[in-house]
Amino acid sequence: MKIKIFNNQGISILEVIVAILIITIGMIGVMSLVIQNVEAQYINKNILIASGLAQEGLELARNTRDLNWLTAGNAWNQDIVGDGTYAIDYRGRSSINLSVNTINDAGARLYVNSSNLYTHLSVGGTATNFYRLISVADHTSYLDVSCTIRWKEGSQNHDYTAETYLYDWR
Repeated sequence: MKIKIFNNQGISILEVIVAILIITIGMIGVMSLVIQNVEAQYINKNILIASGLAQEGLELARNTRDLNWLTAGNAWNQDIVGDGTYAIDYRGRSSINLSVNTINDAGARLYVNSSNLYTHLSVGGTATNFYRLISVADHTSYLDVSCTIRWKEGSQNHDYTAETYLYDWR
């Protein structure tokens, strides 16, 4: 008595097509997840950079106020534009640009210099897609300072704004 173990007919073409279809659908799902994760990582990276740049802008305004306290004869809000806008970078008081009126002005654009610091100087720097504008509202006894960062992803502008109040606590 002979026992037949193998079927000599093999796999039909229909079974092969179904197997390839199942594998293809699975790979499309995996690839769409990978693409979404890469896009989310890029967006999150820019939000993180923007939040750091906004906080730095507020700290630079606060530093200007603190330097005024330490300099005899200076008003506490000297060089901090009341009811106006300006640009400032890591160089502090010496970098204040009062001619910047809107976030889209060329003077609001940030560049990365050779030391990897963000600056408003285009000379020797690489242009970034970030713009920074400091806005100040003078309320006599305190200043309402906000820092707006704008960047573009594709055709869409994104804004990140941080705000603080500066008082004369001296």
